[in-house]
Amino acid sequence: MAGSKRTLRRYLIRLPLYLLVFWALGFGLYVMRLPHVDAQAAPHADAIIVLTGGAGRLEAGMDLLARKSAKRLFISGVHPSVVRSELSKLTGADPALFDCCVDLGRIARNTYGNATESRTWVEAHGFHRLILVTADYHMPRSLLLFRHVMPEAEVIAFPVNTGRPLHLLVKEYTKYLFTVVGQLLPDQVYEYAP
Repeated sequence: MAGSKRTLRRYLIRLPLYLLVFWALGFGLYVMRLPHVDAQAAPHADAIIVLTGGAGRLEAGMDLLARKSAKRLFISGVHPSVVRSELSKLTGADPALFDCCVDLGRIARNTYGNATESRTWVEAHGFHRLILVTADYHMPRSLLLFRHVMPEAEVIAFPVNTGRPLHLLVKEYTKYLFTVVGQLLPDQVYEYAP
């Protein structure tokens, strides 16, 4: 009995080390498997969805729209105070293209919110094939959530290379792990995810 208690205590003491090793190995795989895309590539779809929050995303989405990769573009997570004309100028896109073919979503406050806000827009337009534009380090978690919220849609990744700062990679990988675990839980849990 005393021997089994010692063994259990030894495992419990080592558990944080095992978890750290598991996290570090997973982090290495996560970084190695981050999606890449040729900037010249122009996939075709019904619509483009751009998630706000980082440099280069809006420009990449507008470039795809200008190259006729899709009919419409949806920008999810736009702050309520941002004026439409500001976004148009920020992207450097043709104002006529922005006016005719870009819709703004102002409700999302996190990545799960981006997915649910986008689903409403996608269903309203009857779209099925989507190009998702976000930062490369954000793409794995975004794909999980979008495919969870819209299992009937085909979601094509179009990651924007951000230079991958280490602190953002660590933070996003940890969120990714919580998202993977969260897929085993009821949908209401995602509502409060970062």
